[in-house]
Amino acid sequence: MKKIIILIVSVIFVGYYLNAKASQSSLNKETEVKTFSDIYYKLETSSVSIDEIIIGATEFALTMCADRAYQEVLGNSVQSCNKHFKMTKGTCASYLIKSSHRVYKDKTKVTLLAERFINCVS
Repeated sequence: MKKIIILIVSVIFVGYYLNAKASQSSLNKETEVKTFSDIYYKLETSSVSIDEIIIGATEFALTMCADRAYQEVLGNSVQSCNKHFKMTKGTCASYLIKSSHRVYKDKTKVTLLAERFINCVS
């Protein structure tokens, strides 16, 4: 009985130790922003750069362009949306970079910047 209790306690301590180590290493990893939701995931642990906001917002805007039903409701086509996106992306990104800070931690400001970029390229 004593051995079983010691075994259970040992397993609990080892599990706790491994969990703490895994949590610590995952916090130290830099989150790479590839999608719109990655922006908010990264905001939970660190700040987000304006370039990362543009990357995430670009992915979201392209997803909206690819949605045929959504584009039809707007009176557009997928092709015209993609063409407009390609023509305006550089201008919209440079405007956002010039008029913004380099990094953000506030979710509200990040959302407003992402919306501004998406509206610009849409």
